[in-house]
Amino acid sequence: MGNEEGETLMDTGPVPHGRRDARTVADFARRFWQDLLHVPDVDDDAHFFALGGHSMLATRLMSRMRKALDADLPAGLIFDHPVFADFVTRTIAALGEDSAPADERPRTSGRVTGPVSPQQERLLRIEDALGPSPVHSIVVPVALDSPVDGAALRLALHALLTRHGALRLAFPTPDGGGAHQQVIVPPWAPADVELVERDMPVSIEGQAEDAAILKDVRLAHLKPFDLMRGNLLRAQLFRRRHAADLLVLHLHHLAVDGVSQTVLLDDLAEAYTQLVTEGRVHMDNSDALTHIDYALHRGGRQGDMAADSRRHWTRVARDLAADLAAAAEPAPRGMRYVRRGAELDTSVLHGLHAWAGTEGATDFVVATAAVATALAALLGRRHVGIGTLLDNRAHAAHERTVGPFANSTLLAVPVPDGATPRDIVRATQAQLAEARRCADSPLDDLLGPPCAAVGLCPDDLVDAVVAFDRPYRAPAESALRMSPLYDHGDLLVPSALGPRLSVTLFAHDTGTLRITVEHTEDPADPQRPDAVLSALVDTLRLFAEAPDATVAPSPAAVPR
Repeated sequence: MGNEEGETLMDTGPVPHGRRDARTVADFARRFWQDLLHVPDVDDDAHFFALGGHSMLATRLMSRMRKALDADLPAGLIFDHPVFADFVTRTIAALGEDSAPADERPRTSGRVTGPVSPQQERLLRIEDALGPSPVHSIVVPVALDSPVDGAALRLALHALLTRHGALRLAFPTPDGGGAHQQVIVPPWAPADVELVERDMPVSIEGQAEDAAILKDVRLAHLKPFDLMRGNLLRAQLFRRRHAADLLVLHLHHLAVDGVSQTVLLDDLAEAYTQLVTEGRVHMDNSDALTHIDYALHRGGRQGDMAADSRRHWTRVARDLAADLAAAAEPAPRGMRYVRRGAELDTSVLHGLHAWAGTEGATDFVVATAAVATALAALLGRRHVGIGTLLDNRAHAAHERTVGPFANSTLLAVPVPDGATPRDIVRATQAQLAEARRCADSPLDDLLGPPCAAVGLCPDDLVDAVVAFDRPYRAPAESALRMSPLYDHGDLLVPSALGPRLSVTLFAHDTGTLRITVEHTEDPADPQRPDAVLSALVDTLRLFAEAPDATVAPSPAAVPR
């Protein structure tokens, strides 16, 4: 992305240490805020989150600030100081405290073989236990605004494989129980890129067309990736008769996370546009870090958990375990999931934004607070365990690196009697800020010791996993205009792995809010998913309409 003069903000280069003056810092910050938030001006009293900022944009902002100022700035700086003038002041103060030597920052190694990251290690343990399966496969369907050239699309997909080493990862079986390794294999020839094109019959009806496509996508999803072979990207192109053409990308969690999917869609659009307008692809990747570089850097920093991090996770385990001890025995966990959904009109998001922005609260924070409040009432709890993912791209050089950087974390959200939505949002903010400071390893490693001390496993503490999504926006002037399709219907395939309850909130460009609940099936309580969804809808409306009203007290404890 560039400014009005066409200059790329990331191309300004780091400033010398002697030029980290207030004006330079403010200039960089203001330009980055304008670019990321798409606003023409940023005043001193501007609030990052009130201007539309969210956690992903906050991560990108801090990445750019670190690179521009050549400093190891704290990841939580923008969350703790979201007002522009305060952010600049605290950034200047942090620059004076920056003592991280350059050799402690990730560098391009040029290696094509290396250790796996902690995130990959956890996934590979499951892969080893299950054998070949689609459990970690990802489906990304996107509607295409206009017909595409299949040959150019194949070359654009090949450009993705060439540019992003994570898509070419192979994971050889460890010899004799040794440590897992990852290997970046050479990209296949363009002709060997796995793109399957299908023209739907002219005579097919709309519903039959949808059913036929869904069957093809499901079959492709069920085909496991060959982790020994590499190249973790497949694609299907459906030329539909009753709707826009459909492109479906099949990816693997060992290679990508949520942020990576956005990077890949951006780069696919860029490569395709270059091919159809210039006849070639010229995306520079000469100095990009790979996930192997990240794993090497992360491995070099492994050590004993910091004392404050140990205290935090001990407190989380203690608070949630205390409530569990007082609760009724949890219901047996099912092996199938039931999905339910509801759509809230524009008044809900509008009402939430009217007051949450002044609190510096992101949509995710407000949604998490509302989910915790609803579950506290349903479960009879004073603390609710909310799981989520935190982007772990702590360095500017990783902003566009594809890989599984996200770490799971757990918030022990307090919902005391007499609390208001505003109180619970503030408490959630505090919990999230603390988790960001302490989430430097996979959650099982962080919570394992304190959970063992109270006779629980980390999964026992998770009441729900929460995510907040927004529509993808294709780059301007792209010849490949993509609109991702967000599935709110039945699950693509049954799953036996996952949390007891997942809640996904999706904010449409129209201002409506979609809630999707996935709950383990319990034959003894078949109405449970509907009760959870109803409680969430009522709580979100309460949060939107009455942020200072007292929430209903929790009833007696009931099984989870």
